[in-house]
Amino acid sequence: MTPTVTIIGAGPAGLTAAHLLRREGAEVTVLEQDPRYVGGISRTVEYKGFRFDIGGHRFFSKSQEVEDLWTELLGDDLLHRPRSSRIYYGGRFYSYPLKAGEALKNLGLVESARCVASYAWARLFPVPDPKSFEDWVSNQFGRRLFGIFFKTYTEKVWGMSCREISADWAAQRIKGLSLSKAIMAALLPKRAPKDRTQTIKTLIDTFRYPRKGPGMMWEAAADRTRA
Repeated sequence: MTPTVTIIGAGPAGLTAAHLLRREGAEVTVLEQDPRYVGGISRTVEYKGFRFDIGGHRFFSKSQEVEDLWTELLGDDLLHRPRSSRIYYGGRFYSYPLKAGEALKNLGLVESARCVASYAWARLFPVPDPKSFEDWVSNQFGRRLFGIFFKTYTEKVWGMSCREISADWAAQRIKGLSLSKAIMAALLPKRAPKDRTQTIKTLIDTFRYPRKGPGMMWEAAADRTRA
């Protein structure tokens, strides 16, 4: 018997499931309330001839299977792009991932020394069983760097206090990264890890991006499912 599946929502998860099920011969119906767009919060919206990303706009995965699926869907329309991220603090821009020389120059010797001392203190006397984003980041980077680079940005983006955000969420978003690893990444020449699963996603300097925005990926998945 041919299985029949109904999927609620034409977001990345729903459309990926639909595409893979159709590839295996299942009969699939995807239900989506948006009359125009697919992709959920990873859609690309058109307005007056311009395209805007709503969410999820860097394509990088530790899973080769996921990367292969993206390649299958978009092929040459999935472009490789250098990452250019900046932190604006104290009237200066900081590259992210951090560049040791630039950060030292911008912060100054005294402030840099304070950050390193704060980190050392956090490693010696960490917050036991951290419950909040603030506690987890302070353990990983020191309370001083938390106040400089993490607190205001996070609270601005998410609209809530760092003490109200779960430590589990912080661990997922900044997984595998600490001040010591950021410094080592800034000082040592970049080498591709032998095991892709060991890549620290926060430190990647290139990523893949669909030619017409992330919505292009999910439009392709919808077209494949229909076909």
